[in-house]
Formats: sequence, C-alpha cells, structure tokens
Amino acid sequence: MAGERTRERGELEGEVMRILWDASEPLSARDIQAVFTGHVPAYTTLMTALERLQKKGDVVRSGDSPRKVRFHAARSGDEHVGRSMMTALDGAGDRQAALLQFAGNLADEDLDLLRSAITGKTSRKRR
Repeated sequence: MAGERTRERGELEGEVMRILWDASEPLSARDIQAVFTGHVPAYTTLMTALERLQKKGDVVRSGDSPRKVRFHAARSGDEHVGRSMMTALDGAGDRQAALLQFAGNLADEDLDLLRSAITGKTSRKRR
C-alpha cells in the first residue's frame, strides 16, 4: 500500500467527531464509515475509536441490538472546544500567563467578541 497514509488515533477520533457534529441524527458505524472520503477506516477500527470516544464521554451510544446501535456526540462542537479550552487553562501552571498568551494570539475580531462576551456577563451579574 505504497503512498497510503494511515491516520493517527487522534486524527481518526477527530474525524469521527466532526461527522457526528455535522449529523442531524444519531448514526450507525456503517453510516459514519460511508461519510469518510479518501481512506475509509475498517469497521473494527471505527468501532474501537467509537468505544474510546464513548469512554471519554464524547460520544453517546444508543440501541439495544447490534443492528440498531447508533452514536451521537455528547455535546456540540462549540461545547467540546470550550471544555477543551477550560481543561487546558486548568492545567496551566500560571493561569494569568496562559490567558495573556492566548489573548495575545487572537485576531482583532476575536478580541472584540471576547470583550463583548465579558461585558455581557458582567452586566448580567450586576442585575
């Protein structure tokens, strides 16, 4: 299989999550497999990734028989990113330095959005 690139574990999990976030309803593993472009993961590989994601709390499994098992994301993509950012911040040795480093890398539009969110949160607290 010369020239065929294999995915890293995190890449596969990321692709699965993107597929689930884009889905309007829970999907079977075969449904998820059908959405992949390029290299399609083997069914067993996909099931292993889904089981790992379920153990992490990122995916919810439903259905009582193998043919009826469906998967959906436990939270939206935005909620997932927000939690990831909070986890990273919680792991920082110096929260202030981490926040300043993060803010220093934001585009002007992102800074405006962040200011707006902070102002809105502050005004809600005062009520």
